[in-house]
Amino acid sequence: MEQTNAPHSNHETPHNPPIVQTPSTKKSFFETYQNFFAIIIVGILILAGILIAHFTEGGKGSTSQQENQPLTQSQVRDGLVKVAKDLKLDKKAFATCLDNGTYKNLIASDVKLAQDSGVQGTPTFFILNRTLNADGSVKSTKQFEILGARDEATFLKSVADGKAPADQPEQPAGQKVALSDSDHYMGPKDAKVVIVEYSDIECPYCKAEKPVIDTILKNHPEYGFVYRHSPIASLHPWAEYKAEGSECAFAQGGDTAFWKYLDETVK
Repeated sequence: MEQTNAPHSNHETPHNPPIVQTPSTKKSFFETYQNFFAIIIVGILILAGILIAHFTEGGKGSTSQQENQPLTQSQVRDGLVKVAKDLKLDKKAFATCLDNGTYKNLIASDVKLAQDSGVQGTPTFFILNRTLNADGSVKSTKQFEILGARDEATFLKSVADGKAPADQPEQPAGQKVALSDSDHYMGPKDAKVVIVEYSDIECPYCKAEKPVIDTILKNHPEYGFVYRHSPIASLHPWAEYKAEGSECAFAQGGDTAFWKYLDETVK
């Protein structure tokens, strides 16, 4: 936001009268040429400021260019192995899991499932409102979608209303979302509300929404939550690779390692 300029200070006021010199007063050499010296000093200061700004911006530009360089697979791998080490996993086994592409097909099956469900972007949330039988089994399920990153109030209102947010365009019908024993599930198994998220680890909107979902789940422990992979390779070249890493973490440390891995990579 631009701000208006401050009022000019080089105007005449009663408190700042012009200096009137007496013709009969004899001036020293400095007094005679003081305006000339002042101009020279100001010029030097301006030039110094320009040079400092130029070299400072040049340094920043070089850093920015370095930061914008695409990461290599080796760099991404090293970063994920460090995450595994921080999670107290066997980093050698984790690295081997990544190098072998052990869970590449599993990620591809999640992507196919997302497509079949009508997912067109991330994050996409399917809200499952379930009616349960007396024994806790599911009698019926109604579902709707919440698209994109939403604030907590909007998300919770949609859940309470049992329908998509009012500003959300109607989505083409996909197949019903069914939970599986292989899902990464958090919360009570007999939850009446289950949030299923299709997400991309590198998606900026997914990153922005994660603390919102974390807060909702903390404040509503009665909700169930499922995380499914939907990496968009055309936008995020390392999203699939990082998703594979989450499954490598799960293979060693179960759900605890899986959720902590996401905490470290989706931020």
